[in-house]
Amino acid sequence: MAESYLTLTNKVLARLNEVQLTSSNFTNARGIQVQAQNAVNESVRYINQKEFQYPFNHSTKTETLVPGTVRYSIPTTAKTVDYNTFRIVKDSDLGSSGGRLYVLNYNDYINSYITQEDEITTTNLDGSLTDSATTITVNSTTGFSSSGTLHIANEQVTYTGTTSTTFTGATRGANSPTASAHDSGVSVAQFERGGIPQSVIRTPDNNYILYPYPTKSFSIKYDYFSFPSDMTAHGDTTTIPDRFAPIIADGATAFVYQYRGETAQYQLNMERFEQGIKNMQTLLVNRFEYVRSTYIPRTGYSNTADIPLRLSLIHI
Repeated sequence: MAESYLTLTNKVLARLNEVQLTSSNFTNARGIQVQAQNAVNESVRYINQKEFQYPFNHSTKTETLVPGTVRYSIPTTAKTVDYNTFRIVKDSDLGSSGGRLYVLNYNDYINSYITQEDEITTTNLDGSLTDSATTITVNSTTGFSSSGTLHIANEQVTYTGTTSTTFTGATRGANSPTASAHDSGVSVAQFERGGIPQSVIRTPDNNYILYPYPTKSFSIKYDYFSFPSDMTAHGDTTTIPDRFAPIIADGATAFVYQYRGETAQYQLNMERFEQGIKNMQTLLVNRFEYVRSTYIPRTGYSNTADIPLRLSLIHI
């Protein structure tokens, strides 16, 4: 049975010899009971802040790219993103063979490739679009050519004229892609280059850029570690495995004593809490390296000192 917000709070109250809560009166807690509830969340936050890469906070994000869109946001719950894990998903229909994206430094991108962002004009559909409509209503056509080609998801559309908010004389499913219906708000882009992204760039605001920008709705995947939200309802659970519940209780008990100003009890429980976190890190995160020789013995050497030695670092 998973350790819930209620059971964790009651573990703390039991250590303090205080009246425990039930699912019925959990939201009506008062005094020391509220302190215990707050301390449980504080303990969980403290554990998660002490280590960025706990395996129980690992997630994989799949992002469907938007043609002509350069910049993307990471999940709001992400604590840290492993940019070395960015990869394009194989999709034969879109012509993507898959593969890893290379990490490019942001300053190098600014110096060499940022002009790609000046090549793209975008707007959004103002209303839904059927697969046969020949007039496309958008928020604005400012910056678009008087005639040309549009990219809406994986569909290409040619048009012969514009008004301030419409593209007219549209030919749907131009240049091979099939015509499709699209929802209101979908991006409409015009560009001439782009391609299958090859590089990912971390931005100063901790989001990311793709180079070159996508020409189709390719999918990318990447790994990240999240920072979970606080528990609020009595049945909420934490991502921390149940076997570490005593560590959460140690931390929460320490924080309650801190609230009360009981310094000696706080220090005693905090020391045990910190040691518990170190044990968690050793069990779940730390990696050890060892050296193994991988040379292949060859004949023809007159002296063993002439045999090349190749060493590899192996991670376990």
